[in-house]
Amino acid sequence: MSLSQPPSDNDEPSLEEEPESLRSMDIDQWIENLKRADRSFYNIMALEVWSIAKTMDGLAPGFWNRFMINRKIALQQFMHQKKSQSSSAETNNQKASE
Repeated sequence: MSLSQPPSDNDEPSLEEEPESLRSMDIDQWIENLKRADRSFYNIMALEVWSIAKTMDGLAPGFWNRFMINRKIALQQFMHQKKSQSSSAETNNQKASE
């Protein structure tokens, strides 16, 4: 397959073509493999965020500090909105049950 061609459905391996090791794994092994993949994904994302922050701090000193301040404000606003939505939902539920 070349890079100019999108993958087709025929490129995906079927269950019959998968290695024997995949078919012989029990549920605990599958879970452990998923956990390992999740940790790897998390570490890759952390590395990408760090590299972006390092690059941006080099281009615009103080970028990371401003980003974290804005993130804190956005999180506070989000939590406030969720709290007000849940309290209004509880109020509506109480009115409906009366």
